[in-house]
Amino acid sequence: MPQELSQGNCKYVPLNTAGTTTLNQGPALAAGGLAPPNPTATFGVLYGVATIAAGTSFGVTLYDIQAPTGLGTNTATVTNTLMTGTNTAGVVQAAGIPGVGVRYTGALVAVAAGTPGLLNVLLD
Repeated sequence: MPQELSQGNCKYVPLNTAGTTTLNQGPALAAGGLAPPNPTATFGVLYGVATIAAGTSFGVTLYDIQAPTGLGTNTATVTNTLMTGTNTAGVVQAAGIPGVGVRYTGALVAVAAGTPGLLNVLLD
């Protein structure tokens, strides 16, 4: 069954501090901190990052962090880099194909560095 998304109304999550921020925790973990083998929410979509105020070298890297299921050889956490970059104010950096985005199946985590400005992370 396809994942129900919010019909073209993505979330704009503001990011204005340096450090690590969990934007979407992803599927709930089962006992022992393991990911369920068949989560009910199978994926989310990252559309990109809109730079509202640039700050000084304020950049962000967005990760898809997938917890292990513990089944078979799936015993390690997997970290996938979805996008990274710094922009000037007024620029929207698309993740993947503009308007389509990039799917993520774990937790969506942002790691920001530099002197903070204001970014809006666009996700569903």
